[in-house]
Amino acid sequence: MSSSSSSASRQSQTPEQSGITTFQRMLSACSGSLVNSLVATPFDVIRVRLQLQECVQPSPSPLKSYPLPQMNPAELATADLGVKTCCRDVFSMPASVDYCVASHFDECAVQQYSQRQLFRGTWDGFAKVTRNEGITALWRGLSPTLVMTIPSNVIYFVGYDYLRAAIPIKSDTVAPLVAGGFARMLSTTAVSPFELFRTRLQSVASSSRQSLSSREAFAMTWDGVKVMVRTQGVGALWRGLALTLWRDVPFSAVYWTGYEKSRQLLDQYNHDRKSGEAETFVQAFAAGAISGSFAAFVTTPFDVGKTRRQVLRNRDPSMDSMLALLRKIAKEEGMSGLFKGLGPRMMKVSVSCAIMISFYEVGKRISMRSNENSVQSQRFSSNPQDEEEILMASTAD
Repeated sequence: MSSSSSSASRQSQTPEQSGITTFQRMLSACSGSLVNSLVATPFDVIRVRLQLQECVQPSPSPLKSYPLPQMNPAELATADLGVKTCCRDVFSMPASVDYCVASHFDECAVQQYSQRQLFRGTWDGFAKVTRNEGITALWRGLSPTLVMTIPSNVIYFVGYDYLRAAIPIKSDTVAPLVAGGFARMLSTTAVSPFELFRTRLQSVASSSRQSLSSREAFAMTWDGVKVMVRTQGVGALWRGLALTLWRDVPFSAVYWTGYEKSRQLLDQYNHDRKSGEAETFVQAFAAGAISGSFAAFVTTPFDVGKTRRQVLRNRDPSMDSMLALLRKIAKEEGMSGLFKGLGPRMMKVSVSCAIMISFYEVGKRISMRSNENSVQSQRFSSNPQDEEEILMASTAD
């Protein structure tokens, strides 16, 4: 059988015909979710901070609010120390904000403070969050991410398999596009409250005046969500759902179409090689990374709009429309504003998609092989003559 026909038959089978139970598919999705959350959460934290950087003004330096008394720098500094060395190394206070104790250095300290808050890019963001908030801050929001990601991916991946087999569309391009979009719509609606909480939690340091521990950030976010529900009702937990669907449904449609096309090409390239768990992992990982990167690039403007809408307070009600919000961002910040956080988003999404789909596919393959071995063992135990015939046939070959 050719590789293309093998791919087509694989997708045309119903989940029951493939010999994999729904529970086994759920376990495969859970394993991928756990690994994916640990790897991808740091990129998500930096992405959220970058996307909010333009619209959340840095908090004012404490030097302006609390002027320090005049002091003689000569009495404090050694002979070979300059102003910059003083600000960076010598007279820093052990607090969340570095500043000099001598008011002669106010201007330098304000500059240092501003540079500390603003990210110049992805890797600069990693360095500053690690240095100023501790390395654990990169995994801020991991708990709600796990609570959200596991059920979401179970619904998403298992739902995709069932929808892909059930829809009466035979096109290899249209079928994954439709199935992927509908599967994402179901999973996103189910976990939207957790997504809102996680986004607010990861953005805490962008809007607060001091660095907070993970526990303090969690408590602050939890209190804010409780106030929101009390004042605006439970429906507020699904705030931004429409904007999230604007991002996730097109992403999934593009991703699954690209993934299946990539798998078909990789199957054709490796059609003479033995297909085992290792080969399945490599092919799924490569196809997931490629299609995930492209889908992330196409849908980044929708991601920026979704993040702004969920996090910022005192919003203009007219900005509830995704298209109106994107026009506003483009007008005020230029086209580059629509792609804020593109770097960490593409890295996070490509790695996330690659890990998730490869673990899912390998998990299904292991389950299928386990089920086949179990069936053969049961058949052999009920009729030992079959086993003897198979052994004789294999010896003759």
